[in-house]
Amino acid sequence: MRDDLTIAVGELYQAIRHEHWQGKTYRQFWTWFNDRCIEIVGMAETADLDALGTALLDVRDAIEAGGYMVGSDRLDETIDPEM
Repeated sequence: MRDDLTIAVGELYQAIRHEHWQGKTYRQFWTWFNDRCIEIVGMAETADLDALGTALLDVRDAIEAGGYMVGSDRLDETIDPEM
């Protein structure tokens, strides 16, 4: 995977940290995350897509571990300061 994509994935890990999202809604988080993933995939060359897909799934696993995978009925809930 190219350096710019590796950096972008690393920035995703930093940006999903809880302190950036407390007080915002899950919908805001997921809108941002999905938009950012689309931007990153758009930067990729065909040869990078498999490795990038794996890296993005790893980020999604971290999101799930952080408790951000909520049902659609909870998207407008505010993310609590202490999760």
